[in-house]
Amino acid sequence: MLLIITILIIAGIGLIYKFREGLAFRYGRLSRPYNPTSSTTLTQMGTDQFIELSFGKVHYIYRPSTSSSSSSTLNIFVHGFSISMEIWQDVFQSLVNDNHSCLIFDLYGRGWSDAPFVPMNVDLFVSQLAELLYALNLPYKKYNLYGVSMGGVIIQRFTELYPSKVSKLVLCCSAGLDLVTPSKILMFLLSIPIIGPALFKLFMQRSDNKNVRSQWAYPDRDEYKKFVKLFQKTCKEHPGYLRSLFSTIFDFDFRSGLKSVESIEKLNLPILIIWGDKDVLIPVENAYRYHKLYKNSSLTIIPGANHSLLIEHSQQAIEAIKTFLRDT
Repeated sequence: MLLIITILIIAGIGLIYKFREGLAFRYGRLSRPYNPTSSTTLTQMGTDQFIELSFGKVHYIYRPSTSSSSSSTLNIFVHGFSISMEIWQDVFQSLVNDNHSCLIFDLYGRGWSDAPFVPMNVDLFVSQLAELLYALNLPYKKYNLYGVSMGGVIIQRFTELYPSKVSKLVLCCSAGLDLVTPSKILMFLLSIPIIGPALFKLFMQRSDNKNVRSQWAYPDRDEYKKFVKLFQKTCKEHPGYLRSLFSTIFDFDFRSGLKSVESIEKLNLPILIIWGDKDVLIPVENAYRYHKLYKNSSLTIIPGANHSLLIEHSQQAIEAIKTFLRDT
């Protein structure tokens, strides 16, 4: 009996090792296949552009203003954990239509940007933004930074490191203080080599699940279905996407915003905080806490909005942002 058990264990280990590439994640820098000769745009926000940076190729869209009066400040949009730059598309396009200079890009491992085989922490993404701006060498003295969810932590850290370059901040349901996190048991299971990545891939590929739907105010509407398809398409086409999300869970400090607050508060920058009162991932209490920490901040709470408010309640967000830009 003991011999049979031993043989089964050895056989199981052998099978896991044999199929480890399918169960775990691939190594190295991974790119999403893209046909540069195609006439089809990757998004609906403008001409897709790519630039090679230290950790890989980065996808971005730059829409300059045609007015000299608004040419001194660049509006930069940073997305969050899983949805790429498209989460900002309504806000981005509205500001472009108003002749504001705007820059948007995909974080490493998301959208059409490469996935480097490095820890996906806040300093990686801050360095990505800083290097992108250096490489593009755009003619702007100041930046208005927009961050949603995880992107809020990134823009706060950027502001802490490059205070002289930042004019205004917009924090939309921003991480950084407190949020709903996976249980310790789940994190332990995910940390087990091979088994953890396999479980993660299995769970994430079930994109239309109860947990995802809970972050939307109207999961039965077309907007939700559209972004589920976008997620599924990225999972299928980008070999480094799920690996990047997995690394982010372990390597990104989602509560590190508080470390930047003290430095940013001394700058007395105008800050807009936008939140949904039904946010289940980063509860609205965080909005009030940010508002208290940042003395020079404005607060907009959108009734009925959940964590995906930039998609489902984009008009309310746009109105708040335009009022903020006009009055500060």
